[in-house]
Amino acid sequence: MKRGSWLVVGKIVRLIRIFLENSGILEALDAVLSGAQVLAVPLRAGWRKKQLGGGGGSAAAGDFCWLTQEDLVRYFLNSIGLFYHVAARSVSSLGLVRTDFLSVRPGEAALSAVPLIRRAVATETAVAVVTEDGHLLGEISPALLAACDETAAAAIATLSAADLMAYVDYFGSPPEHISRAIKAGLKDKGLDAMLALVEDETLSSFSSASSSSDEEAGRTQLRRPSSGSYGRRSAEEPVVCSPASSLVAVMVQALAHRVSYVWVLDEDSDCRLAGIVTFADVLRVFREQLL
Repeated sequence: MKRGSWLVVGKIVRLIRIFLENSGILEALDAVLSGAQVLAVPLRAGWRKKQLGGGGGSAAAGDFCWLTQEDLVRYFLNSIGLFYHVAARSVSSLGLVRTDFLSVRPGEAALSAVPLIRRAVATETAVAVVTEDGHLLGEISPALLAACDETAAAAIATLSAADLMAYVDYFGSPPEHISRAIKAGLKDKGLDAMLALVEDETLSSFSSASSSSDEEAGRTQLRRPSSGSYGRRSAEEPVVCSPASSLVAVMVQALAHRVSYVWVLDEDSDCRLAGIVTFADVLRVFREQLL
């Protein structure tokens, strides 16, 4: 494997880099801040045996462990006492509130958000769905979109940004009115093959629901994939903070919800969306402290 390459993980393309085991935290930070989303660390043969006191087998040649932004943020949170002089400072005072976040209006066509979704994949964030008066309605998460089935393409081709957000939040098993909107849009566009695929998926889902146990009958059938490095359960609202929130509070909040970003709402402007705090920028703060 080359030192820099692309890896497809659960339909998400991620840039990985080989990271030597004797490299330090500064090298890891520099690699992540220069664009690497995953660091692949080669494991030495016998490392597991040594860790487990003589049992548990050993690592084979070519085995790797994976480090992400989340892992590095956890590392610094566990060592937060060494950075007490910045830990309690607000994200605003540290200059961490980015105003160049990705956003789309609720009524815009979902197709218009595709370039933004691609950028969100690269930055490990999401696309904010923002009303005309600046309020955060929700988000379109690339990680959750990747967890949807083949009908996601039909949803993107036919829905508005707000309806696509709802579709993603239900992991491709949306309310009936959204399903009808997808089918009507496909019919209007003459996309008969895609319409047939959507109807086949609907029948398959119906059959699966019908064969479920009596205990589960009547419940909404939602598919919840395991949390990824920046995935979140759809039942939750977007993770938000205020400009006055401390650095350590935002770190804890993001890690607890398994996301790599937190939206910032300004309480002084009727909680309008003011910006976003990302793990990448949080890590830059710690990188500066290690100079």
